[in-house]
Amino acid sequence: MAVAQIIASFDHACHHAGCPVGRRIDKHTVVFDFKYDGGGIGKGGAGTISVDGKQVAQGRIDRTTPLRFSIDETFDVGEDTGTPVNLDYDVPFKFTGNIEKVVVSLGETKLGAADRKKLHDVRAKLAVD
Repeated sequence: MAVAQIIASFDHACHHAGCPVGRRIDKHTVVFDFKYDGGGIGKGGAGTISVDGKQVAQGRIDRTTPLRFSIDETFDVGEDTGTPVNLDYDVPFKFTGNIEKVVVSLGETKLGAADRKKLHDVRAKLAVD
C-alpha cells in the first residue's frame, strides 16, 4: 500500500501528514494544493494532496521560503539531489515511476503593496550583484 505525504522542513522542524492510498500502480493524477495564509512574505498555509480527485492527506506548513533557495540547492521533480526534505531517506533519491506532466499554477498573490515592493527591491539588488 502506498502512502501519500505532505512533507515540509524548515529550520530543522519537519511537518508532515500522510495517509494510506490503496491504489493500483497505474496512471493517476496527484495534486498538491497550497492555500497561502497571506499577511506577508514567508508566511504559512494549508496543504492538501488529492489522488484522482479524492483528498488523501492534509497538513499545515507554518512557513514558506521568503525569497529564494541558495544556489547549491535544487528544485527537483522526480528526484531529490540536494538536501533531503526530511531524514527519512538519503539523497540522491529518485522516483522510479513515470511522471508525464507537472503543472505549477501560482494563482493570485496575497502580498500587499509594501511586500511586493520589498520583493522587487531584493530582485533588483540581486540582478546588480
